[in-house]
Amino acid sequence: MSNRVLQFFRGIFAQGPDINEQNMINDLLPPKAQQAFYSMTLADQRHSLNVLESASQLVQDESQYDSIALLKRCCLLHDIGRGPHMGSFKKALAVLLDKYFHSWAQKKGQVSGEAFYQDILYRYYNHPQISSEMLRAMGLQQEANIVLRHHTGDISRLSDMESTVLDLLMKADEIN
Repeated sequence: MSNRVLQFFRGIFAQGPDINEQNMINDLLPPKAQQAFYSMTLADQRHSLNVLESASQLVQDESQYDSIALLKRCCLLHDIGRGPHMGSFKKALAVLLDKYFHSWAQKKGQVSGEAFYQDILYRYYNHPQISSEMLRAMGLQQEANIVLRHHTGDISRLSDMESTVLDLLMKADEIN
C-alpha cells in the first residue's frame, strides 16, 4: 500500500512532459495517438513517461532490442483508456474501494453507469480493454494486443517479440 501512497502524491504533483519528452512523444506516436496521450491527466501522462523510462532501463542496450519503438509506444499508451477525468483522487477512491470492498467494487465496475463511483470503477478495472479498443481504432494492432494484457500477462496469441514487450511493460508499470 505504501507504493500506492507514493503514486498518489506523485500524481497530485505531476507535471506534464517537458519539451524533450514532447519531441520524443511526437516522433514516436501518430497524430491520433498523440491526441489520446495528451488527453490523459497530467498524472497519467507522467506515469506513462516514468514507465517508458523504467522500461528503457530494463532493456539496457536498446541497439540489441529490435522492438524498442513498439515498447515505447506501449508504455506511453497503456493507460489511455482511463480517459481525461481519472485523476489522482478518483484513482485513489477506486484503489480503496477495490481493497476494502473488492466484491462490491468489481460488481459495480462491470458496466459504466451514471453513478459517480460506477464510471470510476469501470475505468479502473477495464482500462486495458478500453485502451486496446482505442488503439485498434487508430490502426495500432500490435500495441492494442500488448496493452490489452498489461495487467493479466496473458501471452497467448502473442509472438515472442510481443511477449517480450509485454513482459517489459508489465515490469516497468509495476515499478511505477
